[in-house]
This record gives sequence, C-alpha cells and structure tokens, in this order.
Amino acid sequence: MNIALILAGGVDPSFRMDIPKQFVIVENRPVIVYTLQVFQNHPEIDMILVSCLSGWQEMVKAYGKQFNITKLEKIVEGGPDGQESIRRGVAWLTEHCGSDDVVVIHDAIRPLVTDDLITDSIRTCRKKGMGVAAVRSMDTVMLTTDGQSGKESISRYHIRRIQTPQSYRLDYLDRVHKEAIEKKVLRCVDNNSMLARLGETIYFSKGSDFNIKLNAVEDVEMFKALYHMMQA
Repeated sequence: MNIALILAGGVDPSFRMDIPKQFVIVENRPVIVYTLQVFQNHPEIDMILVSCLSGWQEMVKAYGKQFNITKLEKIVEGGPDGQESIRRGVAWLTEHCGSDDVVVIHDAIRPLVTDDLITDSIRTCRKKGMGVAAVRSMDTVMLTTDGQSGKESISRYHIRRIQTPQSYRLDYLDRVHKEAIEKKVLRCVDNNSMLARLGETIYFSKGSDFNIKLNAVEDVEMFKALYHMMQA
C-alpha cells in the first residue's frame, strides 16, 4: 500500500496573511485542497493521512467532505517542526499499516506536485529504499557566515535542491525516527535533514522547478499563474 502523509502543521510568522498559508483560499479552494486532490486522483495512492496544525483538524475534515477527498483516512495533530509532525504521522501509521508500506511525505504548501513526481518517488523508493524529489541548481551557490558576504563558491553540479514528495518504507521511517530520538537529533525542519544528520545516504527521485513551495505572499500569485498555465 502507498500512503500519502501530507504535512500541514506549520505556521510561518513571516507569511503576511491572517491565516496559515496552507489554508489560504485561492480561487475558491484552500491551498491544501489543491494538494489533497492530486493525491486523491493518483491511482497508486491508497490512503491519505494529514499531520495538521492544532486547531485546524476539523477544518481539514470538513474540506475532505466538501471536496470529496475519499482517501483521507486520518488527521493527526502536527508538531512544532517538520520532524515532529512526521514522527506523529509515522507513529499512527505503524499501528494501522504494514511495515513494507510506502509512505509518501509531501508538503501541503507544494500544491503543484504532479502525478509524474509522485510516481517516480514511489518507484525509486521501491528500488532503492527511498525516493526524495530533487532538482539541480542552475545558480551559483556561495557559503556565507553573515548573510552579507561570501568567500567560497560551491559548484552547482554538486548541489541538489530538495523538495517533496519524499517516499520511504514505513519500517525504515519508524526505525530512523526512534534512532533520532535516542541520539538527540531533534528539531529538524524536514525528514531529509534528519536523515542527513544521522549519516544516511539520500537517494533522489525526479523533482521539478514548477513544484514550488509557497513561502511568501508573492508565491501565491506565482502559484495562480503556474496553475493556469499547466491547466491550459
């Protein structure tokens, strides 16, 4: 079975709107619904679990009914960071699903994810144990200590920008999250960062420059433009 774990637990104080960005309404639909509908319609996704911002669980449940997200099985309360939000989802899944099931982790605020990216993530996971969406950097990258200057350039050919979806076997996720707690590898922004700190090798799947993350108000307008372009 392939299970989508949608991360909707974060609040970004720099996002200049009155509600969390995953719940911003864009042309009569919340951002999270665009994301849920992609996974709902993907033939290889069997179930959806949402790790949700506290106080918004009933809203997600209502959206599930309103927009016919029939694969939505469970909503758990998210944590203070990405790592804890994932761990709580994994904890529920280990009690209700099989150890060899594939968990496809995805940010609610990446609503332009495509069937192709999800499929490639799952297939890479089946072959290599994980499939983490990544794209090459087309820009020069420099290290900085003060944010104002830099002295060391990193070859863009050695850089990958990490996205979601990220797929892993459930038993692997359960093991590494327990290991992270034991080794006090905590407060990571996402699963991939946690794995890197644990010394795990990351295997990449297909990413896309269109698979944007809505980090700023300006990104919402970009999402609207890209969405209409992709639907044309």
